[in-house]
Amino acid sequence: MSATNQFDVIVIGAGINGAGIARDAAMRGLKVLLIDKSDIGSGTSSASTRLIHGGLRYLEHFEFGLVRESLRERETLLHIAPHLVRPLPITIPIYKQSRRGPVTIRAGMIVYDLLSFTKSLPRHRMLSRRETLEQLPGLNPEGLLGSALYFDAQVEFAERLVLENVLAAVERGAEVYTYAPVTKLTGSGVEFVSEGKKQVALASVLVNASGPWVDYLLDEASIESPKLIGGTKGSHIVVAPFAGSPGNAIYLEAESDKRPFFIIPWNGNYLIGTTDVRFEDNPDKVCSELWEIDYLLAETNRAFPGARLMRDDVLYTYSGVRPLPVTGEKDEQSITRRHFIREHPRLSNLLSIVGGKLTTYRSLAEECVDLIFRKLGRPSPPCATAKEVLPGGVNFASFAAEFKGPERLLRVYGSRANQVTQLNEDPFTSEILFAFKYEFAKTLADCFLRRTMIGLNSDRGLSHLAAAAEIATDCHR
Repeated sequence: MSATNQFDVIVIGAGINGAGIARDAAMRGLKVLLIDKSDIGSGTSSASTRLIHGGLRYLEHFEFGLVRESLRERETLLHIAPHLVRPLPITIPIYKQSRRGPVTIRAGMIVYDLLSFTKSLPRHRMLSRRETLEQLPGLNPEGLLGSALYFDAQVEFAERLVLENVLAAVERGAEVYTYAPVTKLTGSGVEFVSEGKKQVALASVLVNASGPWVDYLLDEASIESPKLIGGTKGSHIVVAPFAGSPGNAIYLEAESDKRPFFIIPWNGNYLIGTTDVRFEDNPDKVCSELWEIDYLLAETNRAFPGARLMRDDVLYTYSGVRPLPVTGEKDEQSITRRHFIREHPRLSNLLSIVGGKLTTYRSLAEECVDLIFRKLGRPSPPCATAKEVLPGGVNFASFAAEFKGPERLLRVYGSRANQVTQLNEDPFTSEILFAFKYEFAKTLADCFLRRTMIGLNSDRGLSHLAAAAEIATDCHR
């Protein structure tokens, strides 16, 4: 920690919301400390469907404001993170037995286009049955009426989006502690443990951005508060390309329960998900259950009969808990994805972040930092996070056109790729060194799963594990 342990704001939780808040606050001149009990982006942020989307299905619940905000933020992220966020064509097949018929789908598409009037992505198209099967020959033709083709965006490596927000915050003076669980919250700051030692940091404002752990943090710190989080679990499976696999993302209605799910080309494989079920246990214990895997396999096989996917075809799974607000008996799909910033009457300088989406993290952060300045009693400088490009996105188009190294480095590091390759003649060694020296990695899991992204390959990076361990050992000598 710096010579003084006094900060303007301490942000607890280095997921996408906490990282975004830290970046915005640091850019506006506040002295910021960001801490997390695990690694950067290791919770819910790494367990999403990896979409930057406007929330097409939120239209059914008349959440037009949320859709408009999401579409605006999608456009912003295409601009500030062009190396990580890219346009994604998505097809919605329409069947006779579908709950939503052609008229409903077309109406939704029109509203979606109208709400995204400032977008740079193409407008939707309605495709006939013949056109749909020409584009998707492996799709189940039985009862097929046609489809809708529209565009959203994909963040292939959401973990990198979180990390780059942290890197941007650090560039503006923020301090970061990972693997530093908070043990106490007080009116003047926090106590936490780092490398086995108790640390104390003081701040005028505290932000609880710990996602599905929001209530756990409040309980552990003895802060009286009503329950804030009513989380639901989402699980995904990853499989290799299969017979008839689609060339673009597919947004389907599950035959068994009519809920939506995606089949998405991702990282050379296919990402399939998600489920949506209540989860009341500790988020640290979340995992994919066999019934969820079987559900996703069965629905994929119904949509693409030639796939014939079985459990043995699953390369790996991942799960996360959505930090949604408590809503009683409401159906999981109808729980709002809007965010809320809760104040605590008995600890007036504490704010807790409830809900939110990967897509809208930046606008959530802007709202939160505006509130922080009001609590500080200081005029707020204008927010610039919608205009200032993230570190790897600086001059990305021109850099990518001239870059001679491996293409995957562009997908992971953007215009920072040259900084990686300059460390060592061997690209793999360079990436491992870069993760530990410049990107706050402390473990091989950090390095593989949230820095180099090698751990998300088909073999989970196991073929590179021994070599990486040797390099990492050298780094710590």
